[in-house]
Amino acid sequence: MRFVNVVLTLILILSSSGFAGKEDAAKSNDNQYRDNAAQIKLFYEVFRGVSKQYVDTVNTEELIEKGINGMLETLDPYTVYFKPERVQDLEEITKGEYSGIGVEIGLRGKDKQLTIISPIEDTPAARIGLQAGDVIIAVDGKSTKGFTTADASEHIRGEDGTDVVLTIKRKGYKEPLDYTLTRAVITIHDVAYTGILENNIGYIKLIRFSGHAGNELRAALKEVLQNKPEGLILDLRSNPGGLLPSAIEVSEEFLPSGSDIVSTRGRVKRSMRNFKAGGKPIAEDIPMVVLVNGGSASASEIVSGALQDHDRAVIVGTTSFGKGLVQSVQNLPGNAALKITTARYYTPSGRLIQKDNYFDDEEDVDLAEINEDVEVSIIDTAAIDSSEIRYFTDAGRVVYGGGGITPDVIIKPELIDPAGVEMYRNNMFFSYIDEWLTENGRPDTVIVTDEMVDGFSEYINNLEFQFPLPGDEQIKNLRKIGEKDSLDQKYFELLNQIELTIKEKNRIDNPKLRDFIRRNLDREIASALGGRDWRIRSSFNGDLQLKEAIKILRDKKQYRALLNDVNRADIGDKKINLPR
Repeated sequence: MRFVNVVLTLILILSSSGFAGKEDAAKSNDNQYRDNAAQIKLFYEVFRGVSKQYVDTVNTEELIEKGINGMLETLDPYTVYFKPERVQDLEEITKGEYSGIGVEIGLRGKDKQLTIISPIEDTPAARIGLQAGDVIIAVDGKSTKGFTTADASEHIRGEDGTDVVLTIKRKGYKEPLDYTLTRAVITIHDVAYTGILENNIGYIKLIRFSGHAGNELRAALKEVLQNKPEGLILDLRSNPGGLLPSAIEVSEEFLPSGSDIVSTRGRVKRSMRNFKAGGKPIAEDIPMVVLVNGGSASASEIVSGALQDHDRAVIVGTTSFGKGLVQSVQNLPGNAALKITTARYYTPSGRLIQKDNYFDDEEDVDLAEINEDVEVSIIDTAAIDSSEIRYFTDAGRVVYGGGGITPDVIIKPELIDPAGVEMYRNNMFFSYIDEWLTENGRPDTVIVTDEMVDGFSEYINNLEFQFPLPGDEQIKNLRKIGEKDSLDQKYFELLNQIELTIKEKNRIDNPKLRDFIRRNLDREIASALGGRDWRIRSSFNGDLQLKEAIKILRDKKQYRALLNDVNRADIGDKKINLPR
């Protein structure tokens, strides 16, 4: 029966366009329907032959699933079939909530242990006393060894009101601790942080666009505007996007009623839509900077693109992801679902923000967020290169399509020292702070001292951490050449001198590396003591893009020039993008 349902579904999917036309296209539609039906029959005959005659017994459900996935893989990476157990992932972004215990979890340490990064405020996990650094070694008696975070989510989440038992390993305790938690509805907050920065600049960090994004953004704006700030920073960095209606709700809080926000264009008539701002915006006039980076995608690009095209905000950071496909959800038999690309989206100036290659950076794309209502499209983003086509903002500034939103002011973050990358990748900052808190208790606040940095240095030395050296492979190759050609000792002494110089430069007492270590220790200890709010505040230290945003908002002359001067030139000591 399941196979029959799937085949019927495939027939409907492949032939749906045959019923979309009007009477004058009936003949063409009939031909297409017959062609589709013939292909489905071929698919069925192959399946029947394999299921009946293959040398081994086959799992028919698995065979059909792989057949569906194989078909979809020929399209784009965002048209995806979701098994019933994964549909809850789609509903989570739509509803902005899920049923669970309220913890952020990750894999930490060399053994990739399932570790609590932070309990979420006012949730069962926080109320019962789970702590950052707790290792979950079992869920309802089942060992978590080898678990991925997806496995953990599947076992820990469940129906509201039901119980789950976590077995925890905690530093300072010899025996594991069992915690029985009653699952509850956990609200996902889209606004991660709201506050006032230096020089009375308002700041809002929006991390996703679920169904709650519009309401949360309005509440955050009202809170910030009570302080009568000199300017506002909307941080959309690493925001992967979400629902199209939420992107529109956020945009219209900054744009006059009637302003174009985004348009969608697809093959069927209902995908041809133009969305405009409605109602009275809360923050129509306040000077504004929007921060974006390569992780800003989907709804983030709709908001930043609309504000840029209407000269409403200065965009600062690095070019956004460039993911511009509209998607809808089709419910399938057996509680499965199909997330299907139905259109492309365009900014008010007409830019298509799509990459040339759908599959570029595919690994960086999170699970696409979708709406359960097939009539309401969602954003999921991708791209076609239109970089040679010039578009114009309301003020006449030149902007370009192709490959995401290009900021008005490009500020690239500092490159991380290779040793720092390895420390971070191996979770050394998290592990060290976890041990430090075990030994020193959990004070109200902590300032990271030189002694703590030195303690970290000793910690990684005990772990026999190997500093990655730039040019290390080249030196090894040069040694091989010297040995092969039997070069004299002076050659090898020179190589030794070069290697020693590189090692000296990359020791932990390197000022830049020490500063990187200090900032990351501060971030981890802030997260452990104060959760997400403290962690975000800690991340402001050394944030070059944020500092530039504050500088622009403080300098009203520069701000106006960036938004109104059609022939933009270099302003101050920062390089501004010039029209090509």
